[in-house]
Amino acid sequence: MISTKILTIDQIIASENTYIKKNSFSKLINKASSQIVKYIKENIKKKKILFLCGPGNNGLDGELTYTKLKSKKNKIIKIDKKCTININELKKRISEVDVIFDCIFGTGLNKKLNKKFISIINLVNHSKKKIISVDVPSGMNGDTGQIMDITVKPDVTLCMEFLKTGYFLLPGKKFLGKIVRLKLGLKSSKNRQPKINLISKSCFKNKMPLFGLEINKYDKGHVLVVGGEMPGASRLVALSSRKSGAGLSTLAIDRKHVNLYLESEPGTILKIFDYSDLKSKDVLVLGPGLGKKFSKMKIIKILELFDKPIIMDADAISIFEDKKKEFINFVKKKNNILLTPHLGEFKRIFNYSSNSKIINCINASNIIENSILLKGHDSVISFYNQDVWINNINNNNLATAGSGDLLCGIIAGLIAQKMDFKSAILAGVWIQNKISCSQNEVIVEDFLKKIPLAIKSLKNIN
Repeated sequence: MISTKILTIDQIIASENTYIKKNSFSKLINKASSQIVKYIKENIKKKKILFLCGPGNNGLDGELTYTKLKSKKNKIIKIDKKCTININELKKRISEVDVIFDCIFGTGLNKKLNKKFISIINLVNHSKKKIISVDVPSGMNGDTGQIMDITVKPDVTLCMEFLKTGYFLLPGKKFLGKIVRLKLGLKSSKNRQPKINLISKSCFKNKMPLFGLEINKYDKGHVLVVGGEMPGASRLVALSSRKSGAGLSTLAIDRKHVNLYLESEPGTILKIFDYSDLKSKDVLVLGPGLGKKFSKMKIIKILELFDKPIIMDADAISIFEDKKKEFINFVKKKNNILLTPHLGEFKRIFNYSSNSKIINCINASNIIENSILLKGHDSVISFYNQDVWINNINNNNLATAGSGDLLCGIIAGLIAQKMDFKSAILAGVWIQNKISCSQNEVIVEDFLKKIPLAIKSLKNIN
């Protein structure tokens, strides 16, 4: 099975230190360089290589690899901390080779680059040569994915044992090229905090809802969506929850909005909202389509009365911008609440003081003592116990109206069918990603048709 484990830089350093204590630093460097040599011999035979080696351990990997190859056609340039390098010589060396190995900086880079290093990276990026970065492209922060003024843009990144968080966060994930993992035999701590993983099919093995022939619609659960002045969003949630397998979905709205919902899908129950609706439903979706004029007190009362899983999105979050503490205190009182904000909605309630999307997400889930799904091309999910998951989307088709509503509906539909809360969230994100991958489906109405097929593919692995 492909590893989904992702480590922070501190966790990687701890793993390396454990290895060094049991063995030695030289053995670790030898192992790393031997794996790079093996990759070169298997993938880029008969090519002239320039090794650009910086002042740290990444540079040592490159130097030892160059030495082990024992080839006169290869070249090496060593760069010290002050970057005392002859640019004309670098240009000459680049013109003489086919491949550039970027070993300038490794995972430890956390500060801005000086002008000389920027000039070197610019030369590399404009060389029109194949570029291979060792562990992390030089100029990228391996933890946060942030770019330190400029970054090498490789065709291939050789991941030394562990996937790094920065590989999957914007903007860094745009610049990695193909990731090739080289195993070094390092072990991560079983008790690492935070525990970060990539979402994959293996997360849902034996967990997708399955039913026999004797079931009825009530066995497959009932989703309640509280609608407001924007019917499209609410209708999408209700419909996508049924597309995901929920037996029923109800749209509960205020009487003044009835005329807006007259064209709702015939399979969706439409009714005037009453607090008694909260007693018989299996999951509540609150936010999509509400509008910014929706009553805060009504939302708070709904939260007080509903005692099953709740998904909160969009305006159900944003309208508390001037009542942050009140909102947080009410959410903390509940179990199994999922907030699904995009970055703008997130910032209306929570501080966003760090460059790390992961740290911000963890901090927010700790504050509310519940779960956060911070949406984006680099969606991060943080559960309250520092259990963090990243979704590695490879396209931009989800940048379309209604995709967030669709996601709420898919997750709600799975929860309604008694899928456990965490698995339903992870599966919902995976399903949305899956249905957005086709170039033929580019708007949310297209995605709706693909939900049952994506779910069937997951049930086949039970």
